[in-house]
Amino acid sequence: MGTLRDFRFPSKTSYDIVATKGKRLRIGFLSLKIMPAPDNCNRFCFIVKKKSGNAVFRNKCRRILRSVLFKEAKNFKSSVWIMALVEMSQINANWKVLRENAGKLVVELC
Repeated sequence: MGTLRDFRFPSKTSYDIVATKGKRLRIGFLSLKIMPAPDNCNRFCFIVKKKSGNAVFRNKCRRILRSVLFKEAKNFKSSVWIMALVEMSQINANWKVLRENAGKLVVELC
């Protein structure tokens, strides 16, 4: 397993491609945009809007999603690019539900 930098999207255009052409899976306040990887490498990006909460909140969302996705990445049938969008606000934050929803969506990919 490489460093976190190895799993980033290579460029700004990659974000746009996944956002427009990716298949959308959604549970609650978590959405995943998924598309087959053109470079045969699993890549992830995590988007939590600034409106959702302060930096501590946004970073915690990313850390939770990163741990779930990296743990399950080895079980994917084929390489994918995943954009994870969190639409949860700091007011209604429930970390257990975020972790469970992420796990359910990732299991659908395996």
